[in-house]
Amino acid sequence: MMSDVIHQETMVFFLSVLHGAALTFGYDMLRSLRRVFRHSVAAVSLEDFLFWLTAGFLTFCLAFFRTDGVIRGYVAAGMAIGAVLYHFTLSAWVLYVFSGLLRGGKKIVLRVFRILQKPVQKFCSLLKKIIEFMGKRGYNEAKKKIRGNCYGKRKKAAKQK
Repeated sequence: MMSDVIHQETMVFFLSVLHGAALTFGYDMLRSLRRVFRHSVAAVSLEDFLFWLTAGFLTFCLAFFRTDGVIRGYVAAGMAIGAVLYHFTLSAWVLYVFSGLLRGGKKIVLRVFRILQKPVQKFCSLLKKIIEFMGKRGYNEAKKKIRGNCYGKRKKAAKQK
């Protein structure tokens, strides 16, 4: 039977393999987004920065909670093995499937947008006309009150003289 220490280190090794595969899977999600939607260089840089910031934090959590913060060579090796195994087995399939799903979702959203575009434009133009009408009406009423007050004051002043 294995000692508890060996059992614990074996579990940490398998967790690190899973962790490496999960990080590569997350980056594949980012890659599939980039295949479907155009990104500027700045957006790609920001996405990569946020991804690696998150990956670093998650790797720190793995090391902190599983190895008490001690850096172990087998954890780094396990992460590399997990990333390489995922990349050469599932990565192409995952990219194909998620890119296809995103393209399909993009097409559906564009079709719904095209269908709703004319009614929304008509509603917005009607709303604009109502706002303009209410604004002019309010402006004209306020103008009448100001003129009425000024005219009434002049009339009273003229009568007093």
